[in-house]
Amino acid sequence: MKYLNCAIVAALKAVAVASLCGMSLLTVVDAAGRYLLNRPIIGSVELVELMMIAVIFSSIPLMTRARGHITVDGFSHLFSARAIRLQDRFGALLAMVVSGFLAWVTWAKAGSTADYGDITAMLGIPLAPFVYFMAVMLALDAVCHAANFFRTRPATGSHTP
Repeated sequence: MKYLNCAIVAALKAVAVASLCGMSLLTVVDAAGRYLLNRPIIGSVELVELMMIAVIFSSIPLMTRARGHITVDGFSHLFSARAIRLQDRFGALLAMVVSGFLAWVTWAKAGSTADYGDITAMLGIPLAPFVYFMAVMLALDAVCHAANFFRTRPATGSHTP
């Protein structure tokens, strides 16, 4: 199980890094071609948008797994350690339900996107695989929140009095 966890994390990091580097490289080459040679890359905006999907949605489960989301704990010093644990568990449960719901809705949207054959305007790239990717990443995020629900340690930002 630990090997599978490490493999998933490595794959998600690779997707995020490759997409981010691709966006940067494409932007530099497109800008250079546009302003120096008067030859922009056709569809570069679409490609950057699709790579943004990869960066953003592969990073969501990574942040959840690392418990790296922003938390506001302005009143946590007033609560007992038990109350903080309950608060962390409630937050994980709520986030799991929301992520699961979003995954379900996005999966349905991916199906309709595939049925309609939606494509990008300039390059004609099918959008359904990207929407399915979004749904799978949201489902993985829900699984990460479920794992956080069963962890006993509080979130990184939380502290006990």
